[in-house]
Amino acid sequence: MPTSKDEKARPLNEMAVRQIGKKLRESFDEVAKQPVPDRFAALLDELEKSEGQKQDKDQ
Repeated sequence: MPTSKDEKARPLNEMAVRQIGKKLRESFDEVAKQPVPDRFAALLDELEKSEGQKQDKDQ
């Protein structure tokens, strides 16, 4: 890892990039499988309702 502004980081090799991508996909897949928290779902419902009311007024 560079320690000064003048030093440049070496680019990652293809194998390292693949491994990083694989680990990121695995991590995000686990998060995506989790259910949406009730509070967040309620906020999304409120947003949809307010957007629907706004569209009704605009028509």
